[in-house]
Amino acid sequence: MIIHSKQSKPRKIIDLLFTFFGWLFLTLFLYNFISHFERNIDFKFLEVNLANANSILLITILVVITSAAALSWWSSYNKRRFGHLKRRNFPTLTSQTEIAEYYLVKKDDLTRIHTERYIER
Repeated sequence: MIIHSKQSKPRKIIDLLFTFFGWLFLTLFLYNFISHFERNIDFKFLEVNLANANSILLITILVVITSAAALSWWSSYNKRRFGHLKRRNFPTLTSQTEIAEYYLVKKDDLTRIHTERYIER
């Protein structure tokens, strides 16, 4: 979905320039990354031994604590900013006469439909 909005000519030109340079940067970055990619990669950095297990554990705990703090801050911010808003408007109750008019049924037939367990036509 493309959203069109009225923009002035200078703003549209700046937008096109930023888009062009963004795509140019991305293609040059990917070209540089692929061209300098080595075929034989040493996976020794993935080995976990007792020497680096403590640092991995500490970094993991730090990331979890930081993520939890950020999420709790965001939650409290949303409650303070948007918590008082009441946006839900529930529809009004429908009367028996409106239901009868909608389904083209007599009102006494409608009450029979609501009250009886089995209905035969």
